[in-house]
Amino acid sequence: MSFTIISPTPGLTTKERILELILTHPEGITAKKLSDRLNRPISMINYCLKDLKEKKIIQGKLNSEDKQWIYYPVAFIN
Repeated sequence: MSFTIISPTPGLTTKERILELILTHPEGITAKKLSDRLNRPISMINYCLKDLKEKKIIQGKLNSEDKQWIYYPVAFIN
């Protein structure tokens, strides 16, 4: 069995693309919407969101209506 080593494609990383989308949605965006827009699994989105939250670049707020976390840039949290 042979293995093929793949190399990364040039451009933004998934984490950078997530941050870009969050910054362009000051009203907030859910992980599911990020997953749909970026065509990435929700587990990868959650992994990147966790890192961005730890660095205090974004924050999440639980929406009481539909019980989903909504992510915002830190400056937009009320």
